Amino acid sequence: MVNYAERALFAERLGQLSKSEYEEVFRILKRANEQWSENSNGIFFDINAVSAATFEKLQFFMNFCMKNRSDQDERLKAIEALKAAADTEEAAAAMA
Repeated sequence: MVNYAERALFAERLGQLSKSEYEEVFRILKRANEQWSENSNGIFFDINAVSAATFEKLQFFMNFCMKNRSDQDERLKAIEALKAAADTEEAAAAMA
């Protein structure tokens, strides 16, 4: 059984998604025939009204997105570290 805290965390993380990721959330809701509404501000749904099976799919997708984001951040940090090391080596070579 999915508890309220898990659903609240999911709702909080929704704000971190990109447009294409939001679109996938909508596709998951639509495929599961969950209720949603739309207005000029976007698509809306009640996370507490979503079935446990659908929420599990949404949560799996959210975890996938968060893992990808974390992996990308790590890759960017590694690239920056390599650039800094190369710049330091170039500066040391220029001074020699």
